[in-house]
Amino acid sequence: MTKIILPGAWELTATNPTCELSAIYVPTAWRQVANNLAQQRARFRGQGYRAVPVYSLDPLIVGSFPQIIKTVRNGWQRGNVPWLLATETTDLSDLGNYIKDWLIEEFSSLEDVESQLANLNNDDWHWEEPKIYDLLHPQDKVETSNLYQAIPDYLAKEFLQNPTVSFGVDEQYQLIFYRVVSLQGAELMSWPPCQVTVTTGKETTETAYISFVIEFVLQTVPWREKPIVYHHLSIRRWLTKPLKYVPYPGVKAHIGDNRRWLDGQRQPFCFIPLMMNRYGKEVKWPQAISNLFSLNDSQLPDANNFVSNPNHNWSSVNTIPNGIQAAIAYTSKLGDPPCYAGVSPQDLASLDQAIEARLPVQRVGEAERVTGNVFIFWPSEKPKKKIVPLLADEENQSNKPKKAKKSDDPNHSHTPMLRPKLVAPAVFRETENPLRTILVLWETPQCRDALIAEICQLLYLSPTKIENIYQGFYGSLCIKTQHVSDLTQDLEIKNFSELRKTYQQQRPNLLAERINKITAFLPQTKELSGALIEIRPKPFISEADPKLAWRIGAMKAGYLNQHIHRITTKADPEKLKKSGLEPVKRAVSDLLRQFGILPDTPLINPKKDGITPDVWLTCFYVLRRTRKTNAENIPKTVVLMIRVNPFTAKVELTTPDLFNKQGWVSYPVGLAHLSDEDWDSNSYDESNEELDEEKKRKEQTKEQRLINKFVAECLQDCLNTPITDNKSPRVLFMAEAQNARKTLNWLQNKNLLSNDPLQTLKQHLSQEEINRLWIVRLRVADNGEVPVAIVKDSPGSRTSGVYRWQNVCDDGERSLYLSIRKGLNTEQDILRKWQFRLDNGNRQAGKARILEIVLIHHPEIAEDKLAYFVHSLRSRWPYFANDVVLPLPFPFAIKAKEYAVSTKDPLESSETDESNF
Repeated sequence: MTKIILPGAWELTATNPTCELSAIYVPTAWRQVANNLAQQRARFRGQGYRAVPVYSLDPLIVGSFPQIIKTVRNGWQRGNVPWLLATETTDLSDLGNYIKDWLIEEFSSLEDVESQLANLNNDDWHWEEPKIYDLLHPQDKVETSNLYQAIPDYLAKEFLQNPTVSFGVDEQYQLIFYRVVSLQGAELMSWPPCQVTVTTGKETTETAYISFVIEFVLQTVPWREKPIVYHHLSIRRWLTKPLKYVPYPGVKAHIGDNRRWLDGQRQPFCFIPLMMNRYGKEVKWPQAISNLFSLNDSQLPDANNFVSNPNHNWSSVNTIPNGIQAAIAYTSKLGDPPCYAGVSPQDLASLDQAIEARLPVQRVGEAERVTGNVFIFWPSEKPKKKIVPLLADEENQSNKPKKAKKSDDPNHSHTPMLRPKLVAPAVFRETENPLRTILVLWETPQCRDALIAEICQLLYLSPTKIENIYQGFYGSLCIKTQHVSDLTQDLEIKNFSELRKTYQQQRPNLLAERINKITAFLPQTKELSGALIEIRPKPFISEADPKLAWRIGAMKAGYLNQHIHRITTKADPEKLKKSGLEPVKRAVSDLLRQFGILPDTPLINPKKDGITPDVWLTCFYVLRRTRKTNAENIPKTVVLMIRVNPFTAKVELTTPDLFNKQGWVSYPVGLAHLSDEDWDSNSYDESNEELDEEKKRKEQTKEQRLINKFVAECLQDCLNTPITDNKSPRVLFMAEAQNARKTLNWLQNKNLLSNDPLQTLKQHLSQEEINRLWIVRLRVADNGEVPVAIVKDSPGSRTSGVYRWQNVCDDGERSLYLSIRKGLNTEQDILRKWQFRLDNGNRQAGKARILEIVLIHHPEIAEDKLAYFVHSLRSRWPYFANDVVLPLPFPFAIKAKEYAVSTKDPLESSETDESNF
């Protein structure tokens, strides 16, 4: 029987649902003073960011008055744009002083801030007359944009009419939900926390505390005019033990209260996320919030005491929450997790049933499984049976022959690029081998020897009589070794009280100093080489980590580089850690990945895929912005195009700069080029807006035009570069929606609905070329943009494959596709079909990671076939044992971020998140 999944996607069925919204406009005098302060700070810092930093005000203002559903950043730049919209009003007597407190703290680096605020009149703030909005029939663009908060807010309020939800096969878990203040959709959270038993040893058990979190978000989908509502379910894990270390810039707390902070009035109990900022070793609440609490004769827990006792005044089960309650949710920066994350399919089914039963909504469409050839692309050899001779004691002799252990032969590895039979011929495939030299920079001899042994095993190499030269059947390699000296020691971060600088502010200069030492220390290389670097464990103060200095410094010296932590224990320097030699294998294979090496096997199987191999596999990816500008003074957004020849498995990269000068270059050469860019430290911060919106819009349009031209020229080059037998090839072009839609705006849902999406490309490509182009847009399940999936008639089941989601697009002819990957090899011990998260904290939930596939242009190939092929490319990333999130060749593009780094970057941006795969 064909499987069907039910997407967690809904449309309103209520009769004439409405929403009443009141607005506040920023008074002219206040707007002028705030903008002047922002410009003064920009001049003082020598940075171009001149707009009022309302991103730091947003969480404060919505926390002090939870009925705010939307803030508009332009409200601090333009007098005719409202700053905020709320579903009810409050007394604004304290708002003026509250805003002043925020400005004083935000611009503390400037002098005389208070004197500039002295003449501002607190009575300037007032509410406009409320307006009633129709949720189903917005009148204009402004009303339409308001729906993205108004509809989730409406559904959350409807849901809270009956806030108790039953989870469990026998409905044994009764959870009560409360509102969490949010400007992204609507969020509900169960409270008080539920207890989950976690076994930490053979007999030791501990109790973890978790809350379930429900989210409602409004999303657009291709070829559908009206947006639809998605629901998502997750858990929030609470800390109960003292925090040993508060990471920079601080830690987020959830404060539960039934008083409105802005005027002290009673309100339904809700939770306000609030950041506690770290200054050196001290932790503080935002000054504006602290002052507001003192005005209303209320008090937050002392910040430093709270991190020592993070379960503040939690209410007990079956009691009505009263007074201020506070908790800190676990994040990966805060130590070991209390229990596994995620919920089970049964949990999702319970919420799905509750939504269907109590909300005025109906489900949008169903998704039917698409059949296709299921096959393992790089099958490992089956272990040979090993016959054991009979023993003298025949009674104890098994009749069955014993199998050889897979672990005895690396060619049985689940990960293709850990199998010597695949890797060795691939590394030495080209006559001009891109990888000729590997430098092993070691601190412990065990790590050095293990790395050399792994390289030799993986590439079938043996030492020769010539120093550092290793020879094998497929080719030779130079392996040099050198001690790292003291250059992997932590950066010398000093206390805040000593320098009056935060750790992050000290970091750039310390990194630059270490980079210079590393570059001078490493042996010079005339050709691009590889380096494996043994680094120390992450330091207690994360800003002191020198890993980024090694990434940049080694690359400046001509080495693509991969890092590995020591493989021996501290207690016994001769003894291997529990993980054994696995990190060694990963370090070597990751270095090969940086050289763009793929197995020596065509990436398309014509018989099983049903697709000719004459198809360039290409993807587009936005990396980040640089500090350089072009002649028109337009900031440069660096975008990548990756292309893979599926027949030769050659990987190439290009950027607008590279394409104009050299065309396509090999992947490692492209990475080296990225490391030379002068990256903008603010390029990960989307709040970096300029005052002149009109100028910004023109610059953005011009930049989009240049990037579209670049993409078209890259595609044209591929369309005119044969793969086999001088045939005219096809090109599969893929882009990921969240990453690409600001630059390739023809991929946006509104433009797919109203315009010809190929119009931009048709300006540069002939019709014959367009006919050989397949365009696919993908969207990953981040930010709630892809619906959850529940197996119909089997709610606790899991599934995989690609599903055609029908009856979602307006024309009834087009379909969307939902690609669901298999469980990971590391997720064998997962929650069972009948289990809920509260049944077991020791089992993993299993990550479905659904991928939305939108087929924009696909001449001469059936929709189902192309969707299935794109789905199958998720299993063809050979550096991972399982399906990845985005299909080949996206992982090459994502991993390029490792070299798009700057010493001024916030700490997090120097790390590549493997989950993005």
